[in-house]
Amino acid sequence: MSDNFMNEDLVKTSVTYPVLFKRLWPYARREKVLLFFAIFAVAGGALVARLIPALIGYAIDHGVIEKKYYVFTQVAFAYLGLEILRSTFSFTNVYLFQLFGNRMLYHLREDLMNHVQRLPLQFFNKTPTGRIVTRLTNDVASLGELFTEGVISVFTQFVIICSVVVALAFISWKLTIICLIFAPLFIWASFYLSNKIRDILREQKKKLSTINAFLAENLNGIKVVQLYNRVKRNREKFTALSTDYRDTNMRSIRAYALMQPIMNLFNAVTITSALYFGGLLSAQNSLAIGSLVAFLMNIQDFIPPLREILEKYQQFQNSLTSAERIFTLMDEHQESESAELQSHQVIRGDIEIRNLNFQYEPQLPLVLKNINLHFKAGESIALVGRTGSGKSTFISLLQRFYDAPANTIYVDGVAIERTPREEIRHHVGVVQQDNFIFRGNIRDNIGLGDPRISDEQIRTACEKTGYMDLLKRTGRDLLSTVDERGANLSVGERQLIAFARILAFNPDILILDEATANIDSESEHIIQEATKEITKGRTSIIIAHRLSTIEQCDRIVVLNQGEVMEVGSHDELMKAQGLYYQFASAGLKSTLIEASAAGTADP
Repeated sequence: MSDNFMNEDLVKTSVTYPVLFKRLWPYARREKVLLFFAIFAVAGGALVARLIPALIGYAIDHGVIEKKYYVFTQVAFAYLGLEILRSTFSFTNVYLFQLFGNRMLYHLREDLMNHVQRLPLQFFNKTPTGRIVTRLTNDVASLGELFTEGVISVFTQFVIICSVVVALAFISWKLTIICLIFAPLFIWASFYLSNKIRDILREQKKKLSTINAFLAENLNGIKVVQLYNRVKRNREKFTALSTDYRDTNMRSIRAYALMQPIMNLFNAVTITSALYFGGLLSAQNSLAIGSLVAFLMNIQDFIPPLREILEKYQQFQNSLTSAERIFTLMDEHQESESAELQSHQVIRGDIEIRNLNFQYEPQLPLVLKNINLHFKAGESIALVGRTGSGKSTFISLLQRFYDAPANTIYVDGVAIERTPREEIRHHVGVVQQDNFIFRGNIRDNIGLGDPRISDEQIRTACEKTGYMDLLKRTGRDLLSTVDERGANLSVGERQLIAFARILAFNPDILILDEATANIDSESEHIIQEATKEITKGRTSIIIAHRLSTIEQCDRIVVLNQGEVMEVGSHDELMKAQGLYYQFASAGLKSTLIEASAAGTADP
C-alpha cells in the first residue's frame, strides 16, 4: 500500500469543543422543548440526591445522639420518598436525553446524506467509496454516542458535582477547601492524558478509514483480484494495515489504563483528608457527628461523577475526531448554481457550443479546445474519435456534472449554467456502456421510484425495446428480483433495462454512450429499431464505435485530442477522405480500439 493511499484521508476542518457545539446547536434548537424538560429533570434529581445525606445526618444528630427514636420512622419514610423521587427524575432525564440525542442524530444523518448526494462528480472521482461510507456510518454513529450517552452523562454528572460542592461548603467550607485542594492537580493530569488520547484516536480513525477504503475497492474488484491471482498480495497489504491499526489501538489502551490509577489516588486523598481533618473538627466540637457523616457521604458522591466525566471525555475526544471528519465532508462545496436561473417547461433540444475550452483542473491541459458546434432540435449527431478525444467530457458538460465556462454552452438559446441542474438532467437522458442497476426488482430499476412514471409507461417501454418478450421467454415479469448491480442479469439484459428506463422517462435530449457495445447482434437489432423510434423529433447525441450505428445519424462530429476535426454526414465525410474516412476504411470499431492505446482515457 502506497503512502499516497495512506495519506489520502485528510481532515480539512479542525473542530474544537466550542466549534462542535456551535455547529450542533442548529440541530438542538429543533428539539428545544425536549432539552428544556431534560435539564429540569437533571436539576431536580441533583437536588433530591443532596437531600439524602442531609437526611441521614439529621437522623444521627437527632435520632441517635438525642435518642429520639421516632425520628427514625420519619426519616425512613422521608428517605423512601426521596429515593422514589430521585428514581423518577433519573428515568425522566435519561429517557428525554436519549430521545433528544436520537432525534438530533436523525437530523444530522439526513442533512449529511442530502449534502453528499449534491456534491459534484469531481468529489466522488477523488474520494474512495469506502471512505464516504465510513463517514456516513461509523463516524455518524460515533458522534451519535455523544448525543445519546456523552451529553447525558457529562451534563448530569457536572450538575451533580456542582450540587455536591455546594452541599459540602454548606456543611463546612473549611473542610471542603482542605479536601478539594488537590482536585485541580488531579483533574489537570487527567485532562492532559485525555488530550494525548485524542491524538491517538484521530490517527486510529484515519487508519480505520484507510482499511475500509481498501476493503471496498478490493471487494468491488474481486473478479480482477481473483483473475490476476492478487489474493495473496492483497492479504499481505491488508495484514500490514490491520497490524498498524492494532498497534494504534494498543497505544490508546495503555493511555486509558493510566486513567484509573489517577482517579483512585485522587479518591484516596479526598477521603483520607475528610476523615482526618473532619475528625479533628468534630473533636473540637466545630462539626457535629451527623454533619461529618453527611460530609463523608457527599464527598464520596464527588468522585464517581468526576470519573464518569473523564471517561466520557474520552468519548468526547473520539466523537470530536469523528466530528472533524463529518464536518470536513459537510464543508465540501455542493454543485453551485448561477445567481440567475431560468426554468424551462419544455426543451426543444437546440444545442449550441461557442468557443468552448475546458480543463478539469487549472494545472491540467485542455481537454476540449475551441469547440464551436450547433445541434439543431431533433437532429441526431454522432461523436467519433479516439479514446481521450473528449467525447465523454463533452456529454458530462451537457449534463452539468462539470461546469463549463460561462456562456459557452446554450440550450434553446439559454446558457446552460442558467438552467437548474435538476431540470437539465430531467430533460437529458443517457444510456451508457455500463449502466448501474440497483438491487430490487425490474420495475423499480426502470421507473427508479419516480411517481410520474406509471406502470403502463414502464410496460410500454419494455415492449418497445423487446425486453418484455425476453421476460416472457424466461418466465419472469417486471416484479422479478434483481441482485446488487444486476449480478443475476446478463450484460445484454442490463442494457435493455437501461434502454427501457430511457424510454420510460422520455427525455428531450438523448445521449447514447456506447449503448450497444456489449450486447449481442439480436439485442442490438432490437435496440436499434427502438432507437430509431425514440430519436424522431428528439435531439440525439450518439457515441459509438460501430459503423452501422453511426451511419444513420444526420451529422457526424469527429474529435481528435479535444478539437473538432470534421463535421458532416457519413457520405460527406467519406468523400472528404479525412480522419473519419481512415477510421471507416479500416473498420471503424477495430481502428478506434487499436488507436486508443496511443490516446489518453477520458476522465
